[in-house]
Amino acid sequence: MMKLAIIAAMERELEPLVEGWTLRSFDHGGTTFSGFETDDLIAVVGGIGGPRAELAARAVVEKFRPQVLISAGFAGALIRSLKVASVVTPNVIVDGRTGTEYRCQTSGDLVGGGVLVSAPDIADADSKAGLAERFHALVVDMEAATIAKVAEEFAIGFRCVKAISDEFDFFMPPMAPFVDADGGFRTRRFAAWALCHPRYWPATVRLARNSHRAAKALADWLRRNLKNDLRQATVVTLGTAEHLKT
Repeated sequence: MMKLAIIAAMERELEPLVEGWTLRSFDHGGTTFSGFETDDLIAVVGGIGGPRAELAARAVVEKFRPQVLISAGFAGALIRSLKVASVVTPNVIVDGRTGTEYRCQTSGDLVGGGVLVSAPDIADADSKAGLAERFHALVVDMEAATIAKVAEEFAIGFRCVKAISDEFDFFMPPMAPFVDADGGFRTRRFAAWALCHPRYWPATVRLARNSHRAAKALADWLRRNLKNDLRQATVVTLGTAEHLKT
């Protein structure tokens, strides 16, 4: 049994954290997942998107029986005050497709941290304002809600830790066409495409630098708090979010 299992979408989100860990790939249900292990902790690359994150979370729970699932990785800022490499630990996770809310509770009290919305698509500058207005969220990702769903289903602990890789008004290059069916990002194909589209060169370079800073900040936060026995939280589902009922 593992004490903690971290699930991220991409290996680059985990690289600074797992340096020196043991590479641990495993098969589950015909799917191979790559991961890294140290002591009683495993970090798994689940893939981009909610369905891939849920698949990875179920595989991890059934194979390793962790006490806590941690959704970790990059997120986009939905407010201007959040800057690149800011680390956010939201206590309310909203599934942007269904409106279902997952609230993290510790000892019966809500842990302050704000709202994260898991969107079905990569959020760009045009969609962020709408997400902020509709969900009153601070940050947006694609995976946290489905991981929270699995944690609740298996009655285990859950935490969400995200580092900002793109600020509110960041001009995001079109990334979605380069995400494959397994949730992987086709980096070489994107690079070849970007070479032919000079207008995206500045944003592509900025995003690479921002992602590097975000991964380091995320790793630093996790090292500090995992060492101090990261406080686990149970998950309570509130059903459809109130703001979607009106």
